[in-house]
Amino acid sequence: MEPLQQDISERYCIQRGALVATTLYYRITLSISCITSILSVIGIICFLHRQYRSSLIFHSNLRILFLSLCVCCLAYDFLNIGMKVHHLALSLLYSTPCQIFLPKFLYMAMNITSSFIWITTQFILVSIVVERWFAVVYIQSYELRYKKLGPGLLAIAILISISTLALLYYGENFDEPQINGRMLTSTRYFYGNIVLTLLLIVDFIGCSFTIALRLFRPRRPILMPLSLKFQSKENTITSNLLFWITTLQFIAVFLSQIGALYIRVYHSTNKLVIAFKENMDLFNYYTLVLPVLSTVYLMKVKQRRIKDIKDNVNIKRIGRDGWINYSSVIQKQWK
Repeated sequence: MEPLQQDISERYCIQRGALVATTLYYRITLSISCITSILSVIGIICFLHRQYRSSLIFHSNLRILFLSLCVCCLAYDFLNIGMKVHHLALSLLYSTPCQIFLPKFLYMAMNITSSFIWITTQFILVSIVVERWFAVVYIQSYELRYKKLGPGLLAIAILISISTLALLYYGENFDEPQINGRMLTSTRYFYGNIVLTLLLIVDFIGCSFTIALRLFRPRRPILMPLSLKFQSKENTITSNLLFWITTLQFIAVFLSQIGALYIRVYHSTNKLVIAFKENMDLFNYYTLVLPVLSTVYLMKVKQRRIKDIKDNVNIKRIGRDGWINYSSVIQKQWK
């Protein structure tokens, strides 16, 4: 009986592990995903160093949330690079078929961490939408009353993500052999579908409110202070950027889940199902587009902001008013 069990175990390792992990298609899929994440890391770091760090275009609340979004994307890419390099190396260096499977605790760490980062990113983006609505609706009192809104929304997003993660992994023992750290065990499919449906609804609502925010134009008083004029223009600018970011993320998540559902229904018995699911990781490409889109947009924003300052700040230089302004400047210089 023992040799038979050993034979079945080795056969399982070959059919479900070695034959899949050593195919050229699977290795190419892992390589493309790894290269995409490397490019994403370079793009996000360059964006944070050159544009975001010195940019004053964002309000402090929005800076905290947008920075958290970039950090989550960066963490996702670093983790994805580590996993793909590990999986590729393991498929080349294993000596026995059963060594192709991940150790239990390594699989737990990879799967839970990647799921947490991915889920948190969705709720942080929704938090940005909420923060922008507060900034637009309460424009006259936003600077004084809502200084802690950003950290509060970030904390709520993290708590909701942890709760969602608890729902997804409640009762899981991670005993099922896996060759890929991103794949859920078969016992989690039901809860995984619930979480994916929930996230699709959240992304759809967030995208709808983002479109409404872009179309919403509150009436502005004619004699609005200059600071509020700049704040109103900032709200418009960030709403446009947020519209494209949210739309891209919604499309990436929606198409990924539709593709995963199609694969699960029609190709569940295919030995390359894991490679097919890897190809549907469009969120990886979203992290590549995010810094590029943000960099291009902020460069245009800086040019527009300089133009707005010149248009709104007009010091009289002719006649009596011009002489008074000139005299006051000279007096300040010689004090």
